[in-house]
Amino acid sequence: MHRVLARTVFAEGATTAQCTVRTQPPGEQPYFPLYDSGIEAADVACFWTACDFDLDIPEGAGNCVFCFMKGTRQLVELSNRSDPKREPGSPTDIEWWAQFERRHAREVQKRDGDGMSRFGFHGVNAKTFAEIAQGDFGPSSRYEYGTPACDCTD
Repeated sequence: MHRVLARTVFAEGATTAQCTVRTQPPGEQPYFPLYDSGIEAADVACFWTACDFDLDIPEGAGNCVFCFMKGTRQLVELSNRSDPKREPGSPTDIEWWAQFERRHAREVQKRDGDGMSRFGFHGVNAKTFAEIAQGDFGPSSRYEYGTPACDCTD
């Protein structure tokens, strides 16, 4: 929630020609009905415990375990966790994401014509899912803690 609000405040100031990063349309107002109602993570966990079924979502993983919008640090942590519900060859397995990224990533010539740039799910020349699966989240980067638009894990 706090990231969404910060993004909204940033967007309000992102109207000048000098600003090239716009993460949310100015004037858009996010709402947080559960937060506004005083419902916390423990309340949600209690609700699911009372149900006669379980979604089997690993703690801290959100509803999309290896979502490319999560930070590279969190993806490394999740890939290192033992999860008996992880199914090889499915989106619950980081290798599935690595293969998907290999199919859809692209290389293009750099704007200055000097070499190539690789565009993967984490941005230009950023760590790939294959590297993340090996425990490499790389040096500090803008995607280390998630992409600006990802707020589903707040």
